[in-house]
Amino acid sequence: MENSEKTITVIIGKRSNLSSTLSKRLRVTDLLSSESLLESLFQLDKYNGKKINVVFNNFQPSTQLKSFINPALYVEISISLTVKILTYLIDSNAKINKIIYTSSSSVYGNSSVACEDSQPCPVTIPSSLKHLNEQFLERICHQHKLNLTITRVFNMYGGNDKFSIIRKLYDCYQNKIVLTIFNNGNSIRDFIHVDNVVDVYEKLLLDSSININILNIGSGKGYSLSNILKNLSKKGYCIDTSNTYSKEVSLSKSNTIRLNTVVDVASFIDVNEYLLNKLSKTCQG
Repeated sequence: MENSEKTITVIIGKRSNLSSTLSKRLRVTDLLSSESLLESLFQLDKYNGKKINVVFNNFQPSTQLKSFINPALYVEISISLTVKILTYLIDSNAKINKIIYTSSSSVYGNSSVACEDSQPCPVTIPSSLKHLNEQFLERICHQHKLNLTITRVFNMYGGNDKFSIIRKLYDCYQNKIVLTIFNNGNSIRDFIHVDNVVDVYEKLLLDSSININILNIGSGKGYSLSNILKNLSKKGYCIDTSNTYSKEVSLSKSNTIRLNTVVDVASFIDVNEYLLNKLSKTCQG
């Protein structure tokens, strides 16, 4: 008789925007919170001998990335928990099909147009912890011959996002408040919609022929906030801004050659079109 056992995708990081969007797309998922796993790993016992995928979206909440009130907990959630979960699952003989670790484009540091072979050079504590986590997982997965893909996600927006500059821009227009921008909004960034990130994750999880160690997830397009604001203004959506100066990377954009072997990047949602559609629907409503 054919083995009809379904593969469960275990998603670590319950509050994550990406986690909730991914769980809605996939058929068989378990969403687990980092906080509950910090208290006890025993809830992972139900995967003993089961076929699973594991997606690690656990990290310090986006709104608290610069908060170091509890540095020990910061490191515990960001690194220690990831290693503990994976080793626990391995020791309990879970049949691990695929592992995805959600990292960040910030690990490239000041690299302008980053490809997967670019040397990581993190310059902040969050990006350094991300890169350290990558290295731990690579070593463990190599030792146990597990299929790992590290995704380095660029500037994600959409879904139930409450943190991105795109969400802030929308909220400022809606609430008629001033948007604080840095360096006149001239820095160029690569914006990727959460639905398109999920498109990639779905393909990685469901297509067993894909075996990619590191994968950038971005649109490959670069937009400055200044140009986005000008584009909105031309369409009648004006947002007041307040400028401040800060040291930042002037250009951060993804090389999408490798990503194009997985999905059609040209089909991705454009951030300018997304904002215009969202603002238009809100005004009509």
